[in-house]
Amino acid sequence: MSTNGAGVVGSRGRVQIGLVDLFDGSRKRNLGFMAEFARTAENSGFDGIWMPEHVLFFDEYDSVYPYPEAPLAADPDVKEQHNKVVDGKARVESAPEQGLLDMFQTAIEVCAATTRLRFGSSVLLLPLRNPRLLAREALTVAELTGGRFDLGVGLGWSAEEFAACESDFTVRGKRSERLINELATAWSGDQGDRSRSLPTGITPPRMLVGGHSKAAVRRAGTIADGWYPWNLTPAEFEEGLASLERHLATAGRTRDDVHVIAGFRAVGEIADLSHIVARYAELGVDGVNISLRMTEDNYAQVMSEVADALGLAGLDT
Repeated sequence: MSTNGAGVVGSRGRVQIGLVDLFDGSRKRNLGFMAEFARTAENSGFDGIWMPEHVLFFDEYDSVYPYPEAPLAADPDVKEQHNKVVDGKARVESAPEQGLLDMFQTAIEVCAATTRLRFGSSVLLLPLRNPRLLAREALTVAELTGGRFDLGVGLGWSAEEFAACESDFTVRGKRSERLINELATAWSGDQGDRSRSLPTGITPPRMLVGGHSKAAVRRAGTIADGWYPWNLTPAEFEEGLASLERHLATAGRTRDDVHVIAGFRAVGEIADLSHIVARYAELGVDGVNISLRMTEDNYAQVMSEVADALGLAGLDT
């Protein structure tokens, strides 16, 4: 990996570096904070902000948080325990009054406050959506952000959330696969019927499949525009990438047809982040997304330190 003033450079060229964070509309994370946070990220040399999605949070969960433990920054082959573990099972971390702003509206505001920063969903809960409404909503956001929106999609893991939204949790995999196909078809202009509900002349957002299951990798390689796994060690990522390339070949596609992002929660010292980012870069990622768990008080300093560690500060912003 090179960081010679051009940012992070890997085996496929410059690697886009994104930040994963959330905006909840609280007094400290209001519209003004959102705009300043985005401008600080852009001026620090980051390429994008990615926001997780949940419609509802709960005090207690029976559902198990499915994401693997995070690899250590200094030694990416070693994993660190989740911060919140109950009875030996990982649990989602959320504040007592936690909520999240709407993904699409937030994307528009963030991009309006910046000039080149991208915004992505990390990830949108696809099975909860109506495909026709989502197809139009995503196109609208793509247009209003100047083509700077990326649609990361996932199945969701909280049965409690699905029940509250009156959606069948047990069929979310099949429903997601159908919706990915329907979105791709709708955006291709071949809607399969006589309806003409979608605006024309707009380039649809890049759709990346989140997760590292065999089904997620297959969907990414055969239908979608990219793959977005989370908290994988370099060896796990390399194995998933090999599977992705096999699915691409089966579908008559190539690696250049998809955008691959490795996401992880930062564990360890900021100065060590270059180690794990370098490993991903050497394996051929197009982007790396980092969850830094920044506060309202320290985000500018943390962004500056991470930018320095990854050689982003010299980017032309």
